Formats: sequence, structure tokens, C-alpha cells
Amino acid sequence: MLTQDPVKIPDIPQRIRIKEKDGHQYVQYLAARTFDHEKKYNVPNWVNIGKRVEAFPGLMYPNDNYEKIFCREDEDMEENMTAEEAQYVQENSTYDLYAPFFTGLYNEFRQQTRKKADEPINRYKAENINKVLLPLKELMKGEEYAELLGLINTAEEGEEAMNYGDVMILLTQYKSALTKFHRKQK
Repeated sequence: MLTQDPVKIPDIPQRIRIKEKDGHQYVQYLAARTFDHEKKYNVPNWVNIGKRVEAFPGLMYPNDNYEKIFCREDEDMEENMTAEEAQYVQENSTYDLYAPFFTGLYNEFRQQTRKKADEPINRYKAENINKVLLPLKELMKGEEYAELLGLINTAEEGEEAMNYGDVMILLTQYKSALTKFHRKQK
């Protein structure tokens, strides 16, 4: 099973190789060699340790074998990441953390909007939704569609609050942006 956060591909000459299969690139580790007595030579035992990240060839999504073999040595490898690779790992972690919360909010508001589209949203809901939207907005700040992403205004006294329909429009913009962002990341 692949974990969520990519790690640096181990730099171990002669023991790491990239194997392509079905359009994907898999990172393999030479775990052992077994001597074949009949043929009189060593047979290598390659073990898949992860799947290479297409956008960053120096990174991979590790699997359980990686964890068993390297026993969390990836902390040392993280120090050797380029700034761009480290940013990719950070963005991937942020996306993985907030995307499920956003999906839950989106689905809930979709249901509520059907019943009360013109009702104003209360301040508590607006603040809690913004707690999810703010990190996502920050995550996508460099994208060309970032200017379309706003936050829910928390109406002060005398101001008009956004209604459920307006919030749903905003959440739909985020949903489209997150889909586009995720496709670009993978």
C-alpha cells in the first residue's frame, strides 16, 4: 500500500533501479541475491519499494516494503530534497489533510442549499468553513485560478451575511480548483 507523502528515492548505486510497467515507473530495491546451484550464478531478488512521482523523478510514493527495509530513514533523505521537491511534499500533505474536510463541507452545503438557498449563513458556520478554505486558498495561491477563490465574509453587525446559495457558489469554485490542482500534482 502506498503512503500519502512522497519521499526521496534512496541513492544507493547498484541496489536501486526503476522498472516501467503499465505506463508507471516503479522503484525497486535489490534486497538479496540467491545462489542458483544448478546454473552456478546469483539470482537477484528485486523488491518494489514505491512508485515514482511523474512530476519529480527524484521522489517516490513509498509502500510497505520501503517502511520495512528503510525503517523511517527517510528523515535523512528529506534533508537532501531540493526546495521544489520539499514544496511538492508539503503541498501534497496539505491537500491530503484538508481535502476530506472540504468534501464533507461541500456535500453538507449541497444538501442544505436545496432547502434554504436564500437564508443567510450564521457567523459560526462562516468562520468554521473559512478554517478549511483558508489553507486551501493558500495552497493554490500560485495557480492561475487563485483569484477566483475567496472566503466567506463573516458579517459584522449591520452588514448582510452571505446566504447558502452564495456559499455554495464559492464552494463549487473551490471544488473545481481542487480538482484541477490535484490533477496537476499527480
